Amino acid sequence: MEPGLYVTFFTEGEPMDGELPPVGPLEHVVIRDRSLMADRKDGQDADHFGGGLRWIEAEQELRRATGQDPGGVKRPDLRIAAPEGVYLRFVSFGEADEHDPIPELGPYAVVVVGRRGVEADGDPLATRTGTDQNLWELTGVGGSAFVGLIRPDIAFRTRSTTYHPEITPFRRGATPQPSRPAAAPSRPAAAPVATRVVEPPPPPRPPEDPGLTLRDRIGTEPSTTRSGYMVAESEQREWGGAAWRLRYFIIGALVVLIVVFSVPSIRSILNGGGPTADTVAVGTAVSSPEWTYNVGSVRRLARIGASQARGTYMVVQIAATNRGRAGAQLSPSNFTLTAASGEQYAAQPTTSGVYSSAVNPDSSYMWPNDFPVGRSVVVALIFEVNPSITGTQLVILDVPTTRIRLE
Repeated sequence: MEPGLYVTFFTEGEPMDGELPPVGPLEHVVIRDRSLMADRKDGQDADHFGGGLRWIEAEQELRRATGQDPGGVKRPDLRIAAPEGVYLRFVSFGEADEHDPIPELGPYAVVVVGRRGVEADGDPLATRTGTDQNLWELTGVGGSAFVGLIRPDIAFRTRSTTYHPEITPFRRGATPQPSRPAAAPSRPAAAPVATRVVEPPPPPRPPEDPGLTLRDRIGTEPSTTRSGYMVAESEQREWGGAAWRLRYFIIGALVVLIVVFSVPSIRSILNGGGPTADTVAVGTAVSSPEWTYNVGSVRRLARIGASQARGTYMVVQIAATNRGRAGAQLSPSNFTLTAASGEQYAAQPTTSGVYSSAVNPDSSYMWPNDFPVGRSVVVALIFEVNPSITGTQLVILDVPTTRIRLE
C-alpha cells in the first residue's frame, strides 16, 4: 500500500460489509463545513483494493465531496487512515494570521469524523457546536489547555505528506520562567570544625631481646596475658566445634532460602519475561538494538469488517521506528499478549482476514510493507482473546526485560 491518507465514506450505523472501500492515497486533506479539500498524492489514481463497482462509487463520493461532481455526498461520515499514522490540526482555513494556532495531534491509526464529533482511536477529540453545528469544540483529550477551544476546520497529514499550504504553521512560543528573588546577603557561615577522636596510646611493650626468636618471645609473655589467650582460644574452639557440628543444618537452610527467592524469577522466565522484567505504562517508549516501540492506544472490538471474533479482538496501536538497516521488516510474531491469569495470545499474522484485503476490504487495519530507517510507522497488532481476561501486558520478543501494561 502506498504511503498517504485514505478516506472511507460511510453512514453511521450501516453494516461494515456495506461500506465503501477507502480511496487514496491523498496528500492535502481539509474538512470544512459540508465540503472536503483533498489532493491526490503524486497524481496517483488506481484501484488498490480491487473493489470494482464499489470502488467506483467510492471515487464518485470523493468527487462529490470535493465539488468536482454535483449533488453532494450520499454518505456523510468519514474514516481517515494512513499506513504511517494520521496527524491532524483544528484550524481556521485560509487565515494567514490565525489567532492562537492549535498544535498538532497524533499519530493515530484511524480518525472518524461524524455528524456529532471527531474520534481518534476511540478517543473523542471534539464535538459539533454552533447554531448550525458547523464548528468543532475541543474536548481536551490532547491536553487540558485545549478544553473549550473552537475551530471551524480540520486539516490532516501523514508522515510522508504536509498540510495544505494555506494552513497556518504552528510555532510553539517560549514559555517564560518565573523569576526567582535575589537572595539576601548573609554572613558567611562558619566553617565546620573537624572533630577527631584521639585514641589512647597502646600500653608500652617490654623491650625485646633481638637474639630471641618469635617462638621464644611468645614463651616470654607475662602469664596473665597468656592465660587470657588460653581462655579465649578455648571458647573459640567450643564455638567452632558447635558450628562444625551444625554445618549440615546451615547448608540446608541456605539451600531452602535460595530456592524460595528463586521461585519468582523462575516463574517470570517461564511466563516469557526475564528475571528482572520491568513493567511500563502505555505511551512509554521501549527500545531494542534495532527498533523503538511506543504503544499509543488499546481497544476491544467484537468485529473488524467482515471478520467476527470468536471471543473479542484486542487491537493494540503501536508506533515502530526502524533504527537498524534499510529494508528491515517487522512481523506480528514479534509480539505476545499475556493476561493476569497466565494466558498467552499470539498476534494475528499479516495473512489473517482481520487486515484489509480483497477478502475483507472493509477492515480499516493494514499492515505496512515498508519501515524506513528513522521514521515512525504505526502498526495495528490484533489479538483474538477471551473477553473476560484482565491485567493484559504486551511482551516484545526483542525487548525481553520490559513489558507494557495495556489495561
